Amino acid sequence: MFPISGGGSQVAAASGPADPQAIFRWAHVVGLSRFDPHKATSSYDNTYLFLTYDRLVHTDNDLRPVAGLATRWEFSPDGKALDLQLREGVTFHDGTPFDPAAVKANIERAKTVEGSSVRNELATVQSVEVTGPNSVRLVLSAPTASLPLVLSDRAGSMISPAAFDNPDLDQKPVGAGMFTVAGYQPQAKIEYRAAPNYWDPDSVKVAGIDMFIYTDPATRLNALRTGAVDGTPISPDQLPEAEAAGLRIERGRTNNFYFFHPNRARSEFGDVRVRRALSHAINRKALVDSLMRGYGEVTTQPVPSWSFAYNKDLPAETYPYDPAKAEALLAEAGLPNGFTFEALVPVNPDSQRHAEAIQADLKAVGVTMTIRSMEGQQLTDVFFARKEGDLLIGTGGGRADPAQTTGLRYLPQGFNNPSGISTPTVERFQQEAQSTTDPAKRAEAFHSLMKEVMDQELDGVLYFLASPIALSDKVITYSPALYDRPEFRGVEKAAEGA
Repeated sequence: MFPISGGGSQVAAASGPADPQAIFRWAHVVGLSRFDPHKATSSYDNTYLFLTYDRLVHTDNDLRPVAGLATRWEFSPDGKALDLQLREGVTFHDGTPFDPAAVKANIERAKTVEGSSVRNELATVQSVEVTGPNSVRLVLSAPTASLPLVLSDRAGSMISPAAFDNPDLDQKPVGAGMFTVAGYQPQAKIEYRAAPNYWDPDSVKVAGIDMFIYTDPATRLNALRTGAVDGTPISPDQLPEAEAAGLRIERGRTNNFYFFHPNRARSEFGDVRVRRALSHAINRKALVDSLMRGYGEVTTQPVPSWSFAYNKDLPAETYPYDPAKAEALLAEAGLPNGFTFEALVPVNPDSQRHAEAIQADLKAVGVTMTIRSMEGQQLTDVFFARKEGDLLIGTGGGRADPAQTTGLRYLPQGFNNPSGISTPTVERFQQEAQSTTDPAKRAEAFHSLMKEVMDQELDGVLYFLASPIALSDKVITYSPALYDRPEFRGVEKAAEGA
């Protein structure tokens, strides 16, 4: 097995040299919601979007902001403006120039277009001013330290202004990224081909990327074994088969986590003793060991242990597995005989297995969890938008800046907080984390925020994923940053038959 990549190391294949005319083929787990980055609804869309849409800010493999279409940025002394210096000589795929006017048009569209999924992330941007031939200023209503990393996400994706009103924009995207879209079969296959004159040629080492969408793990692994694709995420229970086939295995890294997320305005979840009881009742280590073959890191904080926001002074499990303690807390809350609630669960096999294991753990302490299975996109709409269902089991959560994650999940207006319930302490430290750009002060604010989230057990974080990635020996260079949202910058492949 290849060693952990550490979020940035590159794995060398046994064959080469690299073929610049190669087509890299990847089998992805989920399909694209839409090709309009300002309206796309899932962070998993980023893999498809960022191949063809460039962003103002990029990230390194530790999710720190680095230059993209903006070469540098600086907050004003009062923190209420962000000045961006833009890269010169860039054009969109349709020939439209990338310039300050294009940035202004994109930010204004992202804030106002019907169906925008990024409007809230840009809520503090009051206006965009063109300040020079290659510079813009974002005028803010309040200091927003997370904004550079917000601009590394879909909110910072640049569409050609000439294509804003194209009726087929969701089929034929027009960006300024590494690749153009040459063919699109929704929920089946997307063909990308290298865009001429991309500003960072070291990021484009292949002639194209073919993205196959295979939701079934067995189909993905079989496609890799037969040579139909060059790489794919696999399930941990497929490791023996993958290793027996001689495939290269790399441990993935992500800021997404498995969660057991209650609506604190429903069922018995308004009582912190109940939330703590259920956390004590779940055997997280068993989930990782039995369902993930050890490919996960147990923690109850909503940020990974490598994040600056992670509070290392807190135990990995605030409420460790202790069924007796769970029963005592339920009795203290007036529920000695337990209670019944409904959990919404994605239909995919991994989520179903997790739900069944959790269901058994809860049954052991007298709590009955019924399972309602739904497709992923429908499920998030039902739980977060329509506020149905008592609890959601699934994966997700991680965003580019920790303030995005905590704001969405714990602030009263957060989209991923259907209860609308928060605490004054959460709101205080969230504001502190947003109002300073000093890294040490931000870290201190987040550490205090994490302690409050743990004390109140606002979110049932189970563990962070570390799913395996399988690659063929034709792949020379692959540095994904996040395994579930790879960007494929600099990916290299050997010639067929080499």
